[in-house]
Amino acid sequence: MTANTSLSLGGIVMIDKVEEEFGVFSSIFSDIGGRARDFEGCVRLHVYNRLTHSTSTHKILDSYSEEVARYCGLKGMPGERSFYRTLERIGRCYPLIMHRYREIIKKHGLADRNQLVDFSSTYFEGDHAELGEYGYSRDQRPDKLQVNFGIATGINGIPTALTIQKGNVQDRKHMRKILKIIPKVIPHQSLLIFDAGANSARNKAKIRELDYNYLTLKPKKVGSYERCIAYFIENVKAGNVTHLEMNGRHYSCVKRKEDGETLYIFFCPELFETHIKNKEKKFAREKQKGNMLLKRRKPLTIPSDAGWIELIPHLQKTLEEIGNVYINGIEGFFILESSIDTDPEKILRLYKERDKAEKFIRALKEGIELRPIRHWNKWTVIGIIFVCFLTNFLINLTLLSKKDSLVKNVKILKKFLINLTLTSVYPPNGFRFTLLSNVSPQILDIFGDFVWRFEDKSLPLRW
Repeated sequence: MTANTSLSLGGIVMIDKVEEEFGVFSSIFSDIGGRARDFEGCVRLHVYNRLTHSTSTHKILDSYSEEVARYCGLKGMPGERSFYRTLERIGRCYPLIMHRYREIIKKHGLADRNQLVDFSSTYFEGDHAELGEYGYSRDQRPDKLQVNFGIATGINGIPTALTIQKGNVQDRKHMRKILKIIPKVIPHQSLLIFDAGANSARNKAKIRELDYNYLTLKPKKVGSYERCIAYFIENVKAGNVTHLEMNGRHYSCVKRKEDGETLYIFFCPELFETHIKNKEKKFAREKQKGNMLLKRRKPLTIPSDAGWIELIPHLQKTLEEIGNVYINGIEGFFILESSIDTDPEKILRLYKERDKAEKFIRALKEGIELRPIRHWNKWTVIGIIFVCFLTNFLINLTLLSKKDSLVKNVKILKKFLINLTLTSVYPPNGFRFTLLSNVSPQILDIFGDFVWRFEDKSLPLRW
């Protein structure tokens, strides 16, 4: 007699629902597996793993039963090497896979005309990764090799592009890779919204050359900001200023045309107070650090004919307090640069949508648990990053029509997906039957009646 088994069903329900509506897996991965008949099933199992416990690749066999493999379209649980080969094949066929992915986006009209572009990195466990380089670490792990990736996602939450680069590639250079992909999926005259890290004259010129518009933050350099602040003050005195309120904050804006683009110079008093408090705290920390260093400092000794001369440090006191060197006069100000001239409130609302790109990346790294990467082979690294990207796409696609969904955080969503349980029972003197349990209101809100397809319809006929 086969032992009774239980499995987390939520990930399987999501995969099947999206596949039925959009044909994601069959459209992207058909004919890519070559002779490997279980290729698409292994991809589904990788995605299922990221939707549930996010275990490392070599732990998949120990974490899930053969029941899970069968629901993913496999005849049985494949060997460990099959999982690694699947990731490697995804990496080697990555250009074709992304082309097919973009075709799905265009076919179903999912490409938003307002695209958010952002960049991040994740680090490796180990020191032999082909794509690994030391660089600016967003994870505060400068001691680890890392890989950079960039994403473009619409304000509707549907990602359109993914680029993967070595860990020492700067955002400005990485942006040029994104600009090679975006024209293949985004309609002309779309708006690209990105942060100051990717802002350069070359990138902005390339965006205009591709017949797109841009909205970005001007890098906070004191010299250029002081000139704009002087212009802002002149216009405030003349009454040429726009006042607006958004999310409990007050903003004053002055527009300025410069070098064929529009500068939106904003001042926010609440932001000014935040900047000053942060800089005062930083200055206090640095002063305390200086006091500690002074206490630990050993007197300097110099040899001479008469013997050793000891120099004793003397603290010179003044009547004035030390000025905060971190305050530079641009606190509370920020400047947005754009190729379009429109209402300041609209521009500010569009730029604030950037948090959706940041949430997408946070979901990749924390919710789907992309970090740390434990693969070293170049193609396998690309494969695992794409699997996580695809998993996040499935989640956002499922929630696209659920504007008032009860669950939006990926970590919380995964808990409900894991709790949805399907138990296979093998009676001593009867046929196998299944029991569906933990169908929460959140699950019904996300999947609707689709979840009841996994309920055993034969149970009422048995008793």
